[in-house]
Amino acid sequence: MEIKIRRAEEKDIDFIIETIIEAEKSYTNKLSYSTIFSLTIDEVKNHLRNILQLDFPGQELCYSQYLIAEVDDKYAGACCAWIEGFDGLESSVIKGNLLLTELGAEKIIQAKKYFNMLHQINIEREVSTLQIVNAYVKPDFRGMGLIGKLILEHIQNFKSNYPELKKVQLRPIKTNPNAARAYEKIGFHFVLEKKIDDPAALEILPADTKILMEKDLD
Repeated sequence: MEIKIRRAEEKDIDFIIETIIEAEKSYTNKLSYSTIFSLTIDEVKNHLRNILQLDFPGQELCYSQYLIAEVDDKYAGACCAWIEGFDGLESSVIKGNLLLTELGAEKIIQAKKYFNMLHQINIEREVSTLQIVNAYVKPDFRGMGLIGKLILEHIQNFKSNYPELKKVQLRPIKTNPNAARAYEKIGFHFVLEKKIDDPAALEILPADTKILMEKDLD
């Protein structure tokens, strides 16, 4: 069995879309892109494809910031990473502008009714830290440590290029304790958690609690 980790290319966009959707759902049937913006799954895929093709760095909807794990030349998993604020812009601003351009103002206005709820579990990304998001492994390839391999490869790559990098952050939602344990095995520790106090949150989100975990690189 051969495991290979490589940088994503444009040809991988369909698998990156699968990665984003499954990571967002996090073992549930709730896809926040669908519920918040009133979109079908096919509409979500089309919008994600359009944004990913722009390959705008500094946020999670950028295919070249993903690493792909392949097992015997088959897609097995993927994970995204970037240094927050590297070009002077917050990832939330970049992503927000991309969504506004792609979805249109009407969809964003419709989604405003959820903004207060979403703010309750928002954990701001720390500038100059490495951000890890959308870590996903296909069911047939779980139990092989691929998430750890992908994350550690990202860390090694960024640390080689930016020796001053001091910290890595990730923000799993509280749906799968096994994921948190997997992150702990590669050196991440719990920092804080935020919870939405509205039971209606679970009608639109896969979980009402988000966790911040960090790994120090000194």
